[in-house]
Amino acid sequence: MLAAVLCAASLAPSCVPYIEEEPPVPAQDVAQNRPAQTEKEKEQARRERQERREREQREADREDAGNDRQSQADNQDQRIPDRTPDPEPEPESKPRTPVAKGVPGKPGFVFSPFNNKIIDVKGIPSGTMVMDPTYPASDKKYFRVP
Repeated sequence: MLAAVLCAASLAPSCVPYIEEEPPVPAQDVAQNRPAQTEKEKEQARRERQERREREQREADREDAGNDRQSQADNQDQRIPDRTPDPEPEPESKPRTPVAKGVPGKPGFVFSPFNNKIIDVKGIPSGTMVMDPTYPASDKKYFRVP
């Protein structure tokens, strides 16, 4: 019994949490994690914010005036028909590469979109463009793996 009391007494102080005192925080703006501003710096920052607001307001006013001029021009365009020629149609881009269809029940095999023959595409990632092996290289028939 005495041994149990001695063991409990010797373990008790070791289980107390250690509370470390935090070092004093220097005078700084905690929210910004930077040194505190002097009154002169604060006044300068206020002036800069005010100038930025005024500049943004002037830009917004100019933009509104430009929009008013544009709407007036749009109204004039409605009264006078536009006689500019239609733009030339863009040349047609290359046709899209066809996508093969998978063979049902046979993963890794697809039907060629050109002649419907079965082609082995095991290990080739989806979306990769491959040449159809059933055609000679001079014909260069390509398709994408689904």
